[in-house]
Amino acid sequence: MTPLAAALLAAAPRLQAERAAILEAWLRTLGETASPSGGDLRESCARELDSVLERLARGEAEELLEEESRAAAQSARMGASLQWRAQALARLDRSCLAVLAGTDPASSEAVLALAEMALRRLQALLRVSEEENQRRLQATQDQGAQAAEKARELERANEALRKSERQSQHRAEQIALLSSVAHRIASILDPERLMQEAAEAIQARMNHTYVAVVVLDDEGVLVGRWAGRPGVGRRSAGRAQGPAGGVIGRALRKRAPQVVADVSRDPDYHADVPGTHSEMVIPLLDAGEVIGAIDFQTEKAGAFDLDAVAVGETIAEFLVVALRNARLFSESRRGQD
Repeated sequence: MTPLAAALLAAAPRLQAERAAILEAWLRTLGETASPSGGDLRESCARELDSVLERLARGEAEELLEEESRAAAQSARMGASLQWRAQALARLDRSCLAVLAGTDPASSEAVLALAEMALRRLQALLRVSEEENQRRLQATQDQGAQAAEKARELERANEALRKSERQSQHRAEQIALLSSVAHRIASILDPERLMQEAAEAIQARMNHTYVAVVVLDDEGVLVGRWAGRPGVGRRSAGRAQGPAGGVIGRALRKRAPQVVADVSRDPDYHADVPGTHSEMVIPLLDAGEVIGAIDFQTEKAGAFDLDAVAVGETIAEFLVVALRNARLFSESRRGQD
């Protein structure tokens, strides 16, 4: 049995105990989206969840990943889009992740194992999609070679492939970012160091002008840590604190991500980072309660799209679990003193 399968086998009882909560959370994230296969969404999600939990409980995580990859390849050959499947599985993984918080070392191992499974699922779907694109392109090229009138169709197919390759590279970079941040912060049990490490890891991988991780203290004041490019004008280890204002304050009030394509047109923006043109703020939500936010700022206008929001939300979920574990550990240490 692989380490991944063993870690998920150990986590399976807890996931099974929270099966109803995971299902409801998954359905909420899917919203009104209808399954491409038709039928009742709740029923199909319940079947999918039960199948996943059963395989994990038998220590068959690797077999599950292989079967999902084969099923995706068959669907792609039949002309089905894998986009909905990828989104649904990513949201299922995040719903499972939310119940794996705890103070024991096994909790961190389970979080990392579930994150690894989520990444491998996305990588498998991406690989299948790319292979199918290549196959279809080859078929198009063969047809185009038979007749001159197919030349324009071939060029369109080539452009679609180039676009797909650019998107694939972008998604691969996002997957690498998630893995890097998750592994860097999972074992840190000091809240201050955790926020600093998270800010530095995100800023280094995404190369944004400025990234901050802030939390609300007992008095409702924002405190946090940040990292910036050389020349931003602040020390990367500097401490920021103040009331919840600006775009961050708006994200906390609305409990929803805020994306500003042009900060010069946003009345809430605080011009505290020189050169910023666009900003994205992702709130940190713990059991529905706002506890802080991640602030991304860059000199590029319109830099943040829906994919960036999805990646930011996933990072935020990892960070909430890590912060909760760090705080519980600190409280337990103080109780022993």
